Amino acid sequence: MIYATLAQLKAVIPISDLQLLTDFEGEDEPSDTRLEEALADASAEIDSYVGGLVSGLAELPRILSVHARDLAMHRLYLNLGHDMTSRDKVRGSIIAYLRQVQNGEASLGDDGTGQRVESTPGVAMTDGPERQMTRDRLRGY
Repeated sequence: MIYATLAQLKAVIPISDLQLLTDFEGEDEPSDTRLEEALADASAEIDSYVGGLVSGLAELPRILSVHARDLAMHRLYLNLGHDMTSRDKVRGSIIAYLRQVQNGEASLGDDGTGQRVESTPGVAMTDGPERQMTRDRLRGY
């Protein structure tokens, strides 16, 4: 499953930066093929953690699109041999988040359209019939 499109990537990353990362032939424009490949690689990495959790969702959470773009950019910078210190920190936090989602420790986010479930404060009180088996009734057994 692809989590971010080429248009989404181009909307948030300056074209000049994308050109520097992908234009190896000197065509003065970014290589859509290389960008799509980086997005596909990022999506495959995300799928390895949460693919089973999102396969049944009607609409993908936005956070996965953001993470797919960041992972794609990490891959593009890595391919060129740039200093990866800051990019590695971003990738590490994304992977940590995906592991938390995979383990059920974090959610994929809430877009605010779902029904909110309110809980009541305080202690849960129960009321029921009188106990049949008590220490006094079982004395001698």
